[in-house]
Amino acid sequence: MILTDIIAENFLKYARLELRDLPAQGVIAIAGANESGKSSIGEVICFALFGRTFSLGQDDLQKLIRWGEPSCSITIRFLVNDQTHYQINRMLDRDGNHGVRLSLVETQESPLARGHAEVDEAVYDLLGYGYDEFIESYYLAQREIIAPQPHSQAVKSMAGLSTLEYVAYEHEQEIEQERDEIARLQTRIEQQDEALRELDLDPAAFGELESEQHALQANQVLLEEKGQTLETAFSGYRTMLPKRFSARRARGRARFFRFICLIGALLSAVSWGMLARLPDHPYSGGIESALKAAIPQWDSVQHLPWLLYAAGLFALLFILLWIRVATRQMKVNRLSEEAEGLSVALESALLSPLNGLADKLSAGDETSADETLPARIQAETISISELEPAVERIVDAMREQREILQQQGIRLGMAMQKEQGRLTKGEQIESVRQDLLQQRAGHERRIELREYALELLTGATRTLSQRFNRDLGESVSRTLPIFTDNNYQHLQIEDDLTVRVFSSQKRDFMDLEEISSGTQRQIMLALRLALAQALNQRTEGGRQFIFLDEPFAFFDQERTRNTLRALPELDERLSQIWIVAQDFPTGEAFDLSLACDRARADLVA
Repeated sequence: MILTDIIAENFLKYARLELRDLPAQGVIAIAGANESGKSSIGEVICFALFGRTFSLGQDDLQKLIRWGEPSCSITIRFLVNDQTHYQINRMLDRDGNHGVRLSLVETQESPLARGHAEVDEAVYDLLGYGYDEFIESYYLAQREIIAPQPHSQAVKSMAGLSTLEYVAYEHEQEIEQERDEIARLQTRIEQQDEALRELDLDPAAFGELESEQHALQANQVLLEEKGQTLETAFSGYRTMLPKRFSARRARGRARFFRFICLIGALLSAVSWGMLARLPDHPYSGGIESALKAAIPQWDSVQHLPWLLYAAGLFALLFILLWIRVATRQMKVNRLSEEAEGLSVALESALLSPLNGLADKLSAGDETSADETLPARIQAETISISELEPAVERIVDAMREQREILQQQGIRLGMAMQKEQGRLTKGEQIESVRQDLLQQRAGHERRIELREYALELLTGATRTLSQRFNRDLGESVSRTLPIFTDNNYQHLQIEDDLTVRVFSSQKRDFMDLEEISSGTQRQIMLALRLALAQALNQRTEGGRQFIFLDEPFAFFDQERTRNTLRALPELDERLSQIWIVAQDFPTGEAFDLSLACDRARADLVA
């Protein structure tokens, strides 16, 4: 940035300050006695660009207004990158009103920015630096020249560390936020853990209840089947009894007639044999007499074959009756098997622990006689009138037990429902807990990444700082011999910007405290110029002005003359050099000379 015009009214001692068509290259010398307004020119430049000065705080800006005047105004024009011509207008009154606008010189009626914040941001975008960097580099106010502070934001900006530090700061803030979030999540995780402990879930409890329910349902089904089997068996038994009685009677009659037929067949066959084969035998005469007595028309010659026919008939009837007896016996056996089915059903019901009859029988209850029912049924020693109430009693007991099991099933179902609700709640809590754990792991991962990034940023910051210090040392090495009559040629700049100077006489590096204050100022001036070069290189801002207020204090005439001649050759980009001094060595020529006088309230050039 090169200043082209500076116009101010009622600013500090000046009622009017008008510097137009300033030279873009060379030395602008400002001379004058103390209190003549030399430094005020620097204050004008600083206030015009940034709305503040080195000597006054933000709350004391009204002191910039010339004594007795209500307000002050400043107009400054400058070139950026040797191309675009800009203008800043500022106004300040004693009521605290402070107006500012930035515009192009060609189109002043259409400002590019208005107001402090907008103009400050626009100026920073144009120049690439702000007030702090300006004070540490291009503007040397009338003060003691001291070594730059390593923690100065301006120096960090010149070294390119500001962005890294900002990123590191953001990472640290994010790490704190992540840790706060982890602490919050940990509290919620502990709450979920406490909720799970209060539930006191048993993973096997629901399975046990489910197994118990299955067993209960199986018992209910078994009892129902046994009851139905017993009722069906008793109903069949009731129907079977008269059928078995009738079958047995039919079997008895058939057996009787079968015996008669056997006797008749034997008698007929024997009689025929005796009469036909042994007619002269004494028994044959007796048989003949018996037949005649029984059948008066009997004639042995004529009727003898009838005995053979009778024997055959009786034999046939015997066979038929034998078949009849066998079929009736089969029916009796089948019906007896049905009776045995009732016996088995009764025995199964009596021996089952499900219906509770076994406990009653062992306790000597009146139903203890029921245990003999199966044997008596098989032995056919029990009547239907005695069996029926016993069976009804057993069926009622089984029905009562089924109702008990149903009640148990209802209670068990309620317990399962409750346990299922607890399990569901536990699953929900565990799901929330796992989600919280995943979130915590994500935050821990982000912390890990940011801590790793901080390590990288620390390494990058150290590398940039070392490079910046090295570059500063190289820049200073070009000017230091000029400022110190070649007595000191090299600086050693540590990471914390501690400065040590190499003495040609002692052939060793010395701390600044070991050399004179004048030499210290010479060294620090060289360092400040190096900082200005570093800032200009970082911003790539083209040609730049630099304002040095009383830089030659403690310089002798010869060293001052050498410095004045060396400054324009220092760096072609630091082309416009403002120098303030009470007087300059005689015979020196400048591109512009300004003489300040205490008695004059205006300065026009």
